[in-house]
Parts: sequence; C-alpha cells; structure tokens
Amino acid sequence: MKQVRHKLASCQMVKAGEELPELPGGIWKVSPTRDELSPHYHLSEETEDDEISLYGQHDRPLDLQYPGGEDGRRKTVTFQNIPIYGSLLKEPNPIGPSPSSSTDHRAMQVLWPCEDQEELKRQRQSQFLMNRRLFMDIERAQVQEIHRHRKHLKRIERIKSDKEQRRLEEERRMQSLEDLEEDRQTTERERQVLERLRLDEQQMLEDTQRKDRARKDLEAARFIEALRAQMKEKMVQEKVDLPPLCCCGESFWDSHPNTCANNCVFYNNPKAYAQALQSVLLNCDLREGNLSHRASARRIASVHVRSPRNQSCIY
Repeated sequence: MKQVRHKLASCQMVKAGEELPELPGGIWKVSPTRDELSPHYHLSEETEDDEISLYGQHDRPLDLQYPGGEDGRRKTVTFQNIPIYGSLLKEPNPIGPSPSSSTDHRAMQVLWPCEDQEELKRQRQSQFLMNRRLFMDIERAQVQEIHRHRKHLKRIERIKSDKEQRRLEEERRMQSLEDLEEDRQTTERERQVLERLRLDEQQMLEDTQRKDRARKDLEAARFIEALRAQMKEKMVQEKVDLPPLCCCGESFWDSHPNTCANNCVFYNNPKAYAQALQSVLLNCDLREGNLSHRASARRIASVHVRSPRNQSCIY
C-alpha cells in the first residue's frame, strides 16, 4: 500500500493553481442519465473518492519517482473530499460543455513533467533497443534451432541412407552367395549326372565286352572240343599215338587251356591251342594223302605189270 501511495504521489496530473480543462464529454465514466436513474451512485462515490481519483492514471517508473533537481522538491497529489458530482447530479442534463465534466477518455493534461521528456525518450529508445535485441536473440535462437533441426534431419537421413546402403550391399552379397551356391550345386548335379552316365556307359561296355569274351570263349571251347573229337576219331582209326603238346601232361590229350600251368603257352590261350590242334590235324591229313597216293601208284604199277600186252613186249 505504501508503494502504491508513493507511485500516486509521483504522478502530477494538474499543477497547483491551475483549473480543470474544459473538455467536451463531461466527467470520465459519468453519465447524467445513468446517474439520475441511480441515486445511490453519489453515496458510493463519497466513500470511494480515493479510488475514483485514480481513474486514467498510469504508474511512473521507479527511477522517476524521486527525480533529482536543484531544489530536490517532490511532486505530490492531494486528495480532497469535495463532491465534484454534486452539481451534476442535482442539475438536469446540462447543455454544452461544463468545467466539471471535462475529463473523458483523453488525458487531462500532461502525464509526465516537461523536464522528463528527454528521459522518457531515452527510456523508450532503450526499451526499443532492448526489445529489438530480445527479438533478435529470439530470432537467432529460432534460426539456430532450425539449423540444428535441419542438421539433425540430415544426420538422420544420412544414417538411414547408410543403413539402407549397407542393407542393400548385404542383400547383394547374400544373393551372390546364394547364386554361387546354386551354381555350385547345379554344376555338382551335372557332374554327378555325367559321371553316372559315364559309369553306365562303361558298365554297358564292360558287360558287352564280357559277353563277347564269354561268347568267344564258348565258341573257342566248342571249336577245341570239336577238334579234339575229330583228332581222337582219326587217331583211333589210324591207331596212332601222338606225343604230348607241352610238358603239363604225360599224353597228347592232357594238354588243355584250362588245365595247363600258368607258365605254359596254352594257359588261358585257346587260340594257340586250337592252332596247334589244327596244325597236327593238317599234318595227319597230309600224311594220309601221301599214303593214299603211294597206294594208288602201287596199284597202277601192279596192274600194268600184269597186263598181256606188257608180257608180250617183255618176251
């Protein structure tokens, strides 16, 4: 309350000895018709003179409450309990401006003393500079915040792009590994198929060769058996005993490709054994041919000797 009184005392609305200005509109916040319709208004105004006198006032800065000067005097405001609205309430609506109703929404005269205009201008200038500095600081802070936010967004975008790039590289690497593994498996399957085909072909070739060999062995065995049977028949007819073909047996018939020793020429060699049998059989045939030729020559000679023609020639 004391500070409020000091503030009010520092404000001087009207200098001492001056009259109220004559301003149109009447007293501020007072209407003649409204005041006439409400007679209890003047009673409340009498009890609240202190508050009514504060309407339209403004607080003065603290540094101007006690301005220094040569005389060091202070400007004060006095409160007088004078019913300023008495004549207005008693009289009907006045015509024209009246001195008692001159306070309107306009200021009464001057809010600050004349000697404080420079100080007020300086304060306004300093206030403007301070506000401008504050506004610039706020704008600078906003710009910095926007810059930090943009940097943060760029950093997030860079991190996202790096992660996406790493993910793509990892995906490509895994895809390449999968492709290599698939190619390797395909190559392995092809190799296995080719190897199986080669083995099957080789097995078929071996089977064919084995069958051919078995067939040839069977044919050779049959041929050898036929030659042996033919030679036995001739030897029985001619009553001839042949010497052994090799050292594996005591007789001619003990030699055989299946029974000869492994160091014998006829061991598992039916071809050589068949050639040997053929040569023996051919020699036998030649011998029989020579014998038959000799016998026929003898018979011819004997017949020629016994004929009568030959006998007459002899005599």
